[in-house]
Amino acid sequence: MRRLDVTLRWLGAIGITLAPLGLFVLPGLLNPEPYETAEEQFTAFAEGVNGVYPAQMLQLFGSICLMVSALGIGGITIARRRGRTLGVIGLATGVIGAIALLLVIGFELAMLTVLMSGTDTQATVAQVIEIFAQPSFGIPLMVGLVGFFVTLPLLALALWRSRIVPLVVPLLFVLPVVVGFVPLPIDATVAGGVALLVPCVWMSAQLIRGVVTKAGPDTAVVAAASAGR
Repeated sequence: MRRLDVTLRWLGAIGITLAPLGLFVLPGLLNPEPYETAEEQFTAFAEGVNGVYPAQMLQLFGSICLMVSALGIGGITIARRRGRTLGVIGLATGVIGAIALLLVIGFELAMLTVLMSGTDTQATVAQVIEIFAQPSFGIPLMVGLVGFFVTLPLLALALWRSRIVPLVVPLLFVLPVVVGFVPLPIDATVAGGVALLVPCVWMSAQLIRGVVTKAGPDTAVVAAASAGR
């Protein structure tokens, strides 16, 4: 049971920080998207002006981390029986949201391949814009984003109920909303992602702290036993 708790804590700690970092912060820095229209953006991608593949791969990685964090933190709260309901809901929304985001990003990667391999740029761009406007793309994207932004506060509340983090941590998830109303010299997606990292890093630190604290007594016992010999 001890080993399972440590494993879940590490999964939660790593995933909860890398998810917003991979989905928003680093892709926003690599691909700031300074385009006024979708046509202008896709034309630039088709002409190879902006290398978007690294950003997409980071978002793919971030989606996986979202699922990992949901499994880790959800598993911890379920095992501790405090915050179990919130943990179960957060686990479910995290897994569903991550799967939806993985489908969307996989579709985007396929469309980018079509864009960059097309011979008639204007016709290919028009076709891709039409495809992206379809509900078959928009609905999974909405499910993925809602899943992401619902999951993180739910997991924070579950950890608070489990007495792992203080109440201020879930309350800090209002920071991205506040940042959205503040004019900043950096991209809004990057700024929101950085604000989102504040409670996520705090959660990660508390999870790792629990591993280190619990390891302390065991280490002391081993050291005392060795000294007695």
